[in-house]
Amino acid sequence: MQIFGVNPGRRIALYFIFAILIGGILLSLPIAGSGKDISFLDALFTSTSAVCVTGLVVVDTGKDFSLVGQLIILALIQLGGLGIMTFATALFTALGSRLSFSERLGLSQSFLADDRGKHVSLLKAVIFTTLSVELVGAILLFFRFYPQYPVDRAAYYAVFHSISAFCNAGFSLFSNSLESYQHDIPTILIFSALIIAGGLGFAVIREVFEKIKNRQIRFSLHTKLCLTGTIVLLVIGTVAFLVAEYRNTFTEHSLIQGIFNSFFQSVTSRTAGFNMIPQAEMTEFSLLITTILMFIGACPGSTAGGIKITTILLILLLAYNKFRGNTHVVVFKRTINDESVTRAITVFIMSSLMVVVVLSLLMFAEERPISHYVAHGWLGESLFEVISAFGTVGLSLGLTPNLSGLGKVIIIIAMFAGRVGLLTLAFSLIRPTKKGELVYAEEPVMTG
Repeated sequence: MQIFGVNPGRRIALYFIFAILIGGILLSLPIAGSGKDISFLDALFTSTSAVCVTGLVVVDTGKDFSLVGQLIILALIQLGGLGIMTFATALFTALGSRLSFSERLGLSQSFLADDRGKHVSLLKAVIFTTLSVELVGAILLFFRFYPQYPVDRAAYYAVFHSISAFCNAGFSLFSNSLESYQHDIPTILIFSALIIAGGLGFAVIREVFEKIKNRQIRFSLHTKLCLTGTIVLLVIGTVAFLVAEYRNTFTEHSLIQGIFNSFFQSVTSRTAGFNMIPQAEMTEFSLLITTILMFIGACPGSTAGGIKITTILLILLLAYNKFRGNTHVVVFKRTINDESVTRAITVFIMSSLMVVVVLSLLMFAEERPISHYVAHGWLGESLFEVISAFGTVGLSLGLTPNLSGLGKVIIIIAMFAGRVGLLTLAFSLIRPTKKGELVYAEEPVMTG
C-alpha cells in the first residue's frame, strides 16, 4: 500500500472509490429504502452520482428512499462537493497528524490557493464559506417552500436543496425536479445564485469578497478568466435558449418568465442538473447548446465538473493569438505560461476521447436492432446522457432509468472519471521514473 501513499492522484482516486463503495453499501440496506428493495447496483449508481455531484438517478430520490436514505445521499453530496481530500485532511488535522508536503500541496492546489503553509486556516475558510452560503440559501428557500409545506418539511426541503444546489449535485426530492417552480422568479434566482457560487470555486469567491472589502486589491488572472467566462456563457446561453424556446416551451410564459427560465437553463446546464423545463420537450438547438455547456462546465477548484471554463478559454486564446501572429498566449496584459496551455489542450483531447469511448460502449451495451429511421434521436439521447455523466451535470432526456445493468456500470465509470478528473486518474496510474526524459531531434509535421 506504500505506492498509494506516494502518489497524490492515486490517493484522491482512492478516497472517491472508498466513499462511493461505502455509500453504495449503506443505500442498499433495507433501512435506506422506502418500502422498495433497492438493488446494490442501483444503490452504487446513486452513491456515485451523489459523491460525484452529478444528479443522474435510476430511482426516485424523494419516493424510493426513506429519510435515512435521503440523509445518506445528502452526506455523500456534501462530501463530494467539498472534496473528499478536504474532509480527509480536516480529519488528519483534528487528530493531530502531521501533513506531508505533498498533502499540503495537494490541498492548496485543489482550491488554487497559494498559502501552502496555512492549511488549517485554509480548511476553516473553505468549510466556513461553504456552510455559510448553504445556510443563507436554506433560509431563503425555506420562505419559498413554507407556504406549500409544513414548517418541518419546508425546512428539510430547504436544507437538502440548498446543499444540492451549492454542490452542483442536482438531486431533488421532487419527482419532476424544479418544474413546478418555473413561474416562480425568486426561487429561480435563489437556485441560480447557489449554483453559480458553487461553480465559481472557493478561490474566486474569496477574491470577490476581498475585492468588496478593499477595492484596491486586484483580481488574479484566474479569477478574471473565471468571471469573464462565466458571464459570457450565461449571456450567450440565456439568449440562445430564449430564442430557441420562445415559441416552444415558453408559449405559456411571459417574456420576463421566459428570460429567467432561459437564464436558469444556462446556469444549470453547466453541471448543476436541476431542470425547470422538461429537457425532452426542448428544441434540438436548445439540446445542442445544453450539450456544449455541459461539456464546458464551470471553474476549476469548484464543486462543478466539465472540462472547465479556463480550459476552453485558454484553447480559444491560443487560437486567437496564433491567428494574430503572437508567439505567446496573452490576455489581460498577462502572458500565460506554456504549461497551462499544454494542460488545457491535454484535458480537452482526453475528455473528447473519453466521451467518444464511453458513448461507443454505451450504444453497444444498449444496442437496439432497428434502423436509424425508427430509432431516430437515440444517438442524440445517448450523447446527451454521456456528456451529462462525464460533466457531472445530471440532466437527462429520460434514458437513465431505462439503462441496462451494463449501461449503468458504464455511466458510473463516466461520472467517476469526470469528477476525479482524467489527468488525476492518469497521474494515479503513473509510476515515477528516475530516468530523465530523452529528447530527440525536432522535425516539423504538416497540419491543417
